[in-house]
Amino acid sequence: MPEVILKWTRNILMYVLMALFLVVLISAVTSRMNGGTPKILGKEILTVLSGSMEPGIKTGAIIAVNPVRDQAGQTAFQPGDVITYQALDGSGSLITHRIVSISGTGAELAYITKGDNNDAQDPSPIPAGNVVASYADFTVPWAGFLMNWVKSTAGIIIVILIPGVYLVISSIVTMFKAIMRMDDDSAEPQAAAGDSPPVTNG
Repeated sequence: MPEVILKWTRNILMYVLMALFLVVLISAVTSRMNGGTPKILGKEILTVLSGSMEPGIKTGAIIAVNPVRDQAGQTAFQPGDVITYQALDGSGSLITHRIVSISGTGAELAYITKGDNNDAQDPSPIPAGNVVASYADFTVPWAGFLMNWVKSTAGIIIVILIPGVYLVISSIVTMFKAIMRMDDDSAEPQAAAGDSPPVTNG
């Protein structure tokens, strides 16, 4: 009985990992083709490039975030919430850190943030207008490495082009074989009609 349970557990884990792999793969390929952020069930998928939020969020992990669309959403966060915001240097880079306190009100509201694994707070308060998403408490360790690779030129070639070429060639070969079989089948009755009847020595 324990062996059966262990076997079922292994199978379930394998299927779960395969499902996660396919989700990451499809999401990465779709975002590469559309030129946007990967999305799954309405949540955006981001890759974490640093260890500032470890141990909760690993370097190279993917995280799910809830997009923030308006000012009401940008100003609704409280200390302890984890937010994703645009860096203040204008580079467009996204940073995911935890809010430790809030300063100002209304249009002047800003968040003081800190990475869980950092010793000090971030150097400057983050204006609420820079917040683009909130962490949805879902992460898959190291899956970001796979997603970034799939979105690269080499990844696209290996994951899409090579299988695509293989499928095209395989389909052509299959069609050719089917046509050859049809020709052989149509030729057999004609050959049979021209055959001489068997001869016996009487």
